[in-house]
Amino acid sequence: MVTSFTQITPSIRLRRSHSLPVAGTVLVRLGQKVNVGDPLAEAVIPVHHELVDVVRALGLPGPKTAEKMIQRKAGETLGENDILAETGGLFSRIIRTPAPGKILSIREGQILIQTETKTLTLASRYSGTVAEILTDRGAVIEASAAVIQGIWGNGKFAQAILMMKSESPNSLLSSADLGITARGTIIACSTLTDPAVLDTAASLPVEGLIIGCMPAALREKALAQPYPILLLEGFGNGRMNSDAHKLLAQYNSHEVILNTQIDASSDLLQPEVVIPNPLEKEAAPANFRVTSGQRVRIHTAPFLGQTGVIEKILPGLTVLPNGLRVYAASVIMDNRERRTIPINNLDSIGFTQNS
Repeated sequence: MVTSFTQITPSIRLRRSHSLPVAGTVLVRLGQKVNVGDPLAEAVIPVHHELVDVVRALGLPGPKTAEKMIQRKAGETLGENDILAETGGLFSRIIRTPAPGKILSIREGQILIQTETKTLTLASRYSGTVAEILTDRGAVIEASAAVIQGIWGNGKFAQAILMMKSESPNSLLSSADLGITARGTIIACSTLTDPAVLDTAASLPVEGLIIGCMPAALREKALAQPYPILLLEGFGNGRMNSDAHKLLAQYNSHEVILNTQIDASSDLLQPEVVIPNPLEKEAAPANFRVTSGQRVRIHTAPFLGQTGVIEKILPGLTVLPNGLRVYAASVIMDNRERRTIPINNLDSIGFTQNS
């Protein structure tokens, strides 16, 4: 029986791909060491075009006449005021390029010119080694790190010192916790319920927030913030799971990477916190076959964010109090209570951490 896998791991060998949305030039070589922000690849993309209609501009009878007067070919580069077409004769009329650029096509008496471009640079989001070159697109970066994956992020990225503002997995973050010492750091806390805290964090400013749970009503406000926000458990009234809390506390005052950018340039499927670490282990799979003894996190109410160990997989289908028939497991919670939890409500987490 398979469930989703969320990494909460003190040491793995991390691999993350970085890819341009269009073909370009790769700037790194296999085995090269890179840091966060180093360019991996770049591509030149057009941002503005000009269409010159020679037939209309010269008042010609048709495209065939225009083709005889056009003095350029597709692919040519144009400088300032270069001539595109000329009628010739005693009273010759001339058409010049409206701007420097490159001729993309000449069809039916019309000249399409690319007049502006911009360079798109793909920067590394991780420090590590180039483990694979993605031809014309980018590279795969490999690094040793501790990783904590979450459920939701607001699509932003930061690298800064971690400041733990949570003495327990149930702690609530308030504006009073965000003093001058929090400026420029990534703050971690169990829960956040006051929208004013998001504004206070922006005014300092902080570099990011790592939170266990947050009310769904704050989602739009969180998306509007200039710094990354990561929810480890999701929206609701739960708490931060104890394994993530312990690992964050362990790396308090260390530099961390907070990546909530889930887009086409990366194979990242979940937002995450990455703590550079010299130890090496193999990365865990995206899906995990649940068995007795496996440590899990519950990602739905009423046990949102709580963790425990699977005692056994219950045979067949189990009838829940609401009448649903599901595959389920008997889970011994961290408080020693035994609960029957649907398999689909469990995330297998990457390690068992002793108290």
